[in-house]
Amino acid sequence: MRLLKRVKTYLLKVFDLNEDELQKTLLLQLNIFLLITTLLVVKPTINSLFLSTLTANALPLAYILTAISAVIGSYFYDRFLERFPLNKVIELTILGCLASLIIFGITLNINVDLGYLLYIPYIWVAIYGLLTTSQFWILANLVYNIREAKRVFGFIGAGAIAGGIFGGYLTSLLTRFIDSENLLFVAAFLLFFCLPITRYIWKKNVSKPEFVPLKQKPVYKGESPLKLIRQSKLLSLMALVIGVSVMVAKLVDYQYSHFASELIVNPEDLTSFFGFWFSTLSVVSLLIQLFLTKRIVGTFGVGKSLLWLPTGILLGSMLLLFVPELGVIVFIKIIDGSLKQSVNKSATELLSIPIPIDLKKKTKTFIDVVVDSIATGLAGIILIFFINGLNIHSIYVSIITILLIIVWIFLIFKLRLSYINAFKNLLDTSGSKDIDKSKPKKIVLPVTSIISSIKDVFEHGSENQILHMLQRTLESPDERLFLATKALLKHESVKVKSLAIENLYYLKTEDLSDQIEPFIYNPDQELTTNAFQYLIHKRKKDTLNLFESYLNSTDESIKNATLIGLSLELNNNPILQERFNFNRWLQIAIDEWSISSDTEYKTVKIKIILDAIGNIHAKAFYYMIGNQLQNTNLSIVNVAIKNAAKTKSNLFLDAIVSWLSKKETRTQAIKALHSYDEHIIDELIDKTLKEYYDLDDMFVIPTVIESFASQKAINALLKLIDTTEHSVTIEAIDSLKRLKWNYPTLKVKDAFIVDKILDECQVYQTTLSSIHSQIIINFKERINHVNTQAEDEARNGLMHILEQRLDRQLRRIFKFLGIKYPPNEIDPILDIIINGEEEQRINAIEFLDNILDYHLKRELIPIAESAFINNDISYDIIKKLNLKVYSESECYKILLQRHDIKIKHAVLYLIEKTNKKTFIPLVQMVLNDTSKSIRNQAQQTLDVLKQLP
Repeated sequence: MRLLKRVKTYLLKVFDLNEDELQKTLLLQLNIFLLITTLLVVKPTINSLFLSTLTANALPLAYILTAISAVIGSYFYDRFLERFPLNKVIELTILGCLASLIIFGITLNINVDLGYLLYIPYIWVAIYGLLTTSQFWILANLVYNIREAKRVFGFIGAGAIAGGIFGGYLTSLLTRFIDSENLLFVAAFLLFFCLPITRYIWKKNVSKPEFVPLKQKPVYKGESPLKLIRQSKLLSLMALVIGVSVMVAKLVDYQYSHFASELIVNPEDLTSFFGFWFSTLSVVSLLIQLFLTKRIVGTFGVGKSLLWLPTGILLGSMLLLFVPELGVIVFIKIIDGSLKQSVNKSATELLSIPIPIDLKKKTKTFIDVVVDSIATGLAGIILIFFINGLNIHSIYVSIITILLIIVWIFLIFKLRLSYINAFKNLLDTSGSKDIDKSKPKKIVLPVTSIISSIKDVFEHGSENQILHMLQRTLESPDERLFLATKALLKHESVKVKSLAIENLYYLKTEDLSDQIEPFIYNPDQELTTNAFQYLIHKRKKDTLNLFESYLNSTDESIKNATLIGLSLELNNNPILQERFNFNRWLQIAIDEWSISSDTEYKTVKIKIILDAIGNIHAKAFYYMIGNQLQNTNLSIVNVAIKNAAKTKSNLFLDAIVSWLSKKETRTQAIKALHSYDEHIIDELIDKTLKEYYDLDDMFVIPTVIESFASQKAINALLKLIDTTEHSVTIEAIDSLKRLKWNYPTLKVKDAFIVDKILDECQVYQTTLSSIHSQIIINFKERINHVNTQAEDEARNGLMHILEQRLDRQLRRIFKFLGIKYPPNEIDPILDIIINGEEEQRINAIEFLDNILDYHLKRELIPIAESAFINNDISYDIIKKLNLKVYSESECYKILLQRHDIKIKHAVLYLIEKTNKKTFIPLVQMVLNDTSKSIRNQAQQTLDVLKQLP
């Protein structure tokens, strides 16, 4: 019992198995072991009889007949799948194979000269190996999910390779004592045990209440596997890759068999040779499977792992052209036999994981058997044409092999992308795949048609359509639109009239002052202002007396509109400002505002005054903007912010920043800061790093910097990531992400982002370690009864914050990932990992596993998997993440070094409640912290600790 326990512990540890999956894994491993052992007993036997009787020249025709048999058989197999549950189909297959082996054994023992009838057992062996292993892997796919499969398929696959070793050596051994024909009865005996094993696995692991009922009507009933494969890009590429790989394997197998049959004449010796090398290949394959497969697939991913086999055969085939020796052929066969059954087999079986099980049942066996057999037939046709038809030496088959491998490698690259996209589709990361197809195509019209279209909109369009078009024409004034725009002065909409006047301001065809002047009496302030601006611009005579009369008007709206109109027209024109004596009129307006007691009047008036000051850049009146930036009326503040920005004076920068935190003023403040141009970025960054601004205002600084959309903005945001509080960092990351993907010309160094992700992963692990350490400290203190209630509460408070930070840290990691990888693929992943169903989570992790670079995958995947258990720190997490247990002092020191004000407050509070003077050096660390509140609390904690006896 003790020995069994040690063996069990060893298996669980070395092969990364969970205790609850050990039994089913070992049973599946035994099942495939018996299937492959049977194959390795039967195949050398049949092959040696076939080659001894019909010679290697019969192989091409055998390949073609195998393909024809597989196509015919697939039709009936598909009908069986629709009539019977999968488990019954598997059982019937095993029973049929048992009966066939017995019949073949009896027939061969009669010593009748079968001649060409030997094609029948040869074809049967080829289909048996494909069909039974395909059914086995479908069963394995039902038992495990993708994450489990990636861990255990390599271990299970080792059973297949061990079966190859055992079967091959068993065949070599038994041929010394019994005739080759009687080996078929041995194979039947071994295969029989697969039946009870399959039944048990199905009953215990597949036929469960949570599984889809076995008698449920198949989703794809009546549809041919070929049609289903053609409808799926992933399945189509899988079929092509497997087909090409089989063709290459058969060409290699032909060269191998041809050389062997020429050198070894005796049938018994040939059987022994094949058995020995089948087993030797299996030994090499087993070593690769046990020690390399998991690392290769884990490091390079499913897609890239498929490249190992074709690359190896390619090198061997090129060598064979220059060194045509049996040793080179054996070398190619070793590469083919070992990698095909280890790395390539595991990666190939994982390809079908994202395919729905109903679709998989209909198509996987078709691909494994029919496509394999058709590819075998095509290889046979190639060999017949080149070897028999053109009488070319078998060595030159390598040229065809090399060409096929080039195609094979190309298809693998396409297959990898399709495999990743399959997981992306399972996650619905591209929620609107067909949107573009439904959008009407944009029609590009000639310029003359555009002018006609605009005129048509002005004449017949709705108010919104006309306003939209007027905004567009304002960007590029065109004299051909003068009459159409003039007609809009009679439109019933005040907004349309106002925007039409704004357009007419830039058109010179005709002076419309007489028609526009009546609009100055309109109650709408915007229309009145635009009318005044037009009149100031167009009228050249008596304008001074005219506008003085308007400024002296008893109608307040006319006075305000005149003041705004003049300020807009006189902007940057000191001569006209002097001529109109604008500052005097502005001072009069300020005086009228200051002496009034009417709140509504004062609100309207101060906004007009602020606009006028901003428009004309009247420095003598900047104090008015500064004063109103402190107003409690947010509508006035917004106007003050807007006009402060017009001045571009650094006097107002800090005041504008102080309004970023207010929801009502944030948009205007961001626009205002953006209007200052890039030169303010350095000042904003410098003051943010020094925490000169309030935290709530600093939170919006990254958005302000983002608005500049320049490389300088990118570089500035990078500075904020390392040295600012968490909320500011998150905003900086989000801004970087948007800039990176919205402006492809802007560059964010990949190496920097990768380093940051790895740093964040390290912080995540230290947070977990800190929580774990605090749990241990708390447990020890409870046992020793040295903790107080205050200390307990403080420690629980710190642990609660740290648990919150785990979630926050995970979000930071994924935000950084969104800079390196497309956000539409990354953004949904975290929410799925934390809140999704188990299958969704597994698919999300697998998607990440396939797109991440190796060094990111190594750190991030275990962290993502640890998020499954909702911050419960189990032994498995500690082991998987290799967490370090900190001492109490180490833990506090690490936490106090973070840029996290809340954690620092919690740690200082806990230190104070522990009443331990040994922590005084830690408190002294933060006496010069950049945060004033932290400095104050540190001093307070230090005073408390120093007073302790």
